[in-house]
Amino acid sequence: MEQHATGSFGKYRDLVIAIALFLVLDLGVLLFNFHSTRQIEADTRLINAGGEMRMYTQQLTKALLTLQQETAAELPNQTSLAQITEAHSYFRSALQRLKDALAEPVAQATAEQVMDQADVGTAVLLLKVEKYWQPMDETVVPLLATPNPTREEVDIAATKFVGRNIRLMQLTDDLTRHLEATALNRASTLRQIQLGAILLALLNFVFIVVKFVRRLRESDRAVEAAREETTQILGTVHEGLFLVGRNGHIGAQHSASLETLFGRALQPDENVREVLRALVTPVEYEAAEQYIALLFNDRIKAALLEQLNPLHEVEVRLAGPENTPRRIKHLSFEFEQVREGNTVTALLVTVFDVSERVRLAQALAGAEQRAKTEVELLLGILDQEPSLLTGFVAAAQSRLDRINASLQAVRSDARAYAELVETTMRAVHAIKGEAAALKLEAVMREAHACEDGLARLRGRNDLSGEDFIPVAVSINAIGEQLARVNAILDRMQRYTHREGAAPDSGLAPMLKQIEGLAQRVAADVNKRVRFEAAVPALPAVSPAFSRLFQEAVPQLVRNAVVHGIESAEERLRAGKPAEGTIRLEVRPQGDGALSLVVRDDGRGIDVPTLRRHLVEGKHKPAEYVARMSDQEVVATLFQAGVSTAGEVSEHAGRGVGLNVVSDLAGQIGAQLRIASQPNAYTEFTVSMRA
Repeated sequence: MEQHATGSFGKYRDLVIAIALFLVLDLGVLLFNFHSTRQIEADTRLINAGGEMRMYTQQLTKALLTLQQETAAELPNQTSLAQITEAHSYFRSALQRLKDALAEPVAQATAEQVMDQADVGTAVLLLKVEKYWQPMDETVVPLLATPNPTREEVDIAATKFVGRNIRLMQLTDDLTRHLEATALNRASTLRQIQLGAILLALLNFVFIVVKFVRRLRESDRAVEAAREETTQILGTVHEGLFLVGRNGHIGAQHSASLETLFGRALQPDENVREVLRALVTPVEYEAAEQYIALLFNDRIKAALLEQLNPLHEVEVRLAGPENTPRRIKHLSFEFEQVREGNTVTALLVTVFDVSERVRLAQALAGAEQRAKTEVELLLGILDQEPSLLTGFVAAAQSRLDRINASLQAVRSDARAYAELVETTMRAVHAIKGEAAALKLEAVMREAHACEDGLARLRGRNDLSGEDFIPVAVSINAIGEQLARVNAILDRMQRYTHREGAAPDSGLAPMLKQIEGLAQRVAADVNKRVRFEAAVPALPAVSPAFSRLFQEAVPQLVRNAVVHGIESAEERLRAGKPAEGTIRLEVRPQGDGALSLVVRDDGRGIDVPTLRRHLVEGKHKPAEYVARMSDQEVVATLFQAGVSTAGEVSEHAGRGVGLNVVSDLAGQIGAQLRIASQPNAYTEFTVSMRA
């Protein structure tokens, strides 16, 4: 093995060396570019410093002349002194930066007796500037030491600066031009070096490509000529058998049954990845590709990966004759490693047709699911007040009847279809909310699935009647679940009917279900809540108020848990108890009306965030949102499709819940109000006649 490895390395030694040289050249170019960038930045700073010195000499002279005039006229001179101080400080700072920049080359020259001629020129010019500046600096420093310099001191300084300013400007200009010329020369040299390195790397890359392609072709010819294939595959077996090489190609010999299993004949040397790509979904294909790669790992045994096989009982769609639908089968792939010594050279793949077994398993699973659903319904019904369930079934079935009537009578235009989507969404969401409060999980699941289908139709302008066929199927599925609930209720009432017992028509039976709903939703979104209720004993309530209580309260409580109450960590950081509070109240009014109040002590309504969401969600134009008052922005929460949830879930994200409440309030003539304070509370109040 060692000799084989040594021989393989010798075979590709020149290619390895060329690649290594290419990497070294690339790394060198990168490092040189980094150095070049730093050098250019340093030169730019020096040029800027020279330009600043030239500018500040003018400012100093001008400020001194102004100070001379102010002193002579006995005018306030604070501004002139400040300008002199600033210009003097900046000039000295620029001069010091240039001296610091030359400190390193000078130190190197001292140690090595070598110094770049450009740096020598810079040092000479800088020394001239510094010597010429020194007398001017000595004149200004005493002048700035006193807040009220004498006229004589000012005249001396102004005279000296006027006499020396032009020469100093010439010196700083010479220095700046020298720095610019030095920077240009260095940049030109850097570009030449970069160009040379890039050309060398390019030539090396061309060599690598030519060499690699030639070696690859030689290797393919050698493998194809030297490979020994299995002489015979049993043609009588029903399972599909074939070999896959390390290059992913299928061997020329395979079982005849593969044509039946795959729906087409395999071509010699065909790639197994292309075969799988045409049979399975993209997700399954990606998993299968990774799994096959693991099987070709010499250190991994196939038995250890058997349970990770993504192609065990996988559904495939086989292409049939033209204009015929695809046939669906279930195939199971098993893989065995073919080894030479410790090296995996190929995979033996066995394909089984397990369609019948899967069909039987699915039938059994369907029966089990139906039984489970029946048990769920039964357990949920046993825990509820029969009168509530009866009322829910009747109201929900009435909604479904109205939906079916609307589906049949809808006009064939885009606006009518869009309105149908929204009205159906509100009705289904209301059913889901009441079902959740009553723990009817099966009904809630079907309603949520129907919402998913309706959500895909939202916002489309090309809707047609055919798009509502899946909606009608989902509505029928909800109706079937309601029929199961009704059937169970009928059986229970026959066996548990008590003569003289009348159902409780008050509001109290709903409170337990609403509290349970709040706790279940809180558990789903990882929050902690406490539910409080203050519902007085009322002699009688109108059917409209009872409907409001049953349909609106679940939506408002769910909204409070998801959007209002913060997580325990967030509440503790805000100085609140970890457990949020949701309070439900029914308040009798003096005029015979009732007010239904749902309040939470959560984060309140964040109006700026809601504004941003209206724009980002394309609910309204940005210009229109900017003109809206805070009250108008908050009112959009009751519009269809507006939701502040980050993603769609079982409890939020579609913008339907509060729209259902608003629509219901309009139907029964109730008044809907909302009050909120950031980081304190949100309160919904619905008022109407009892």
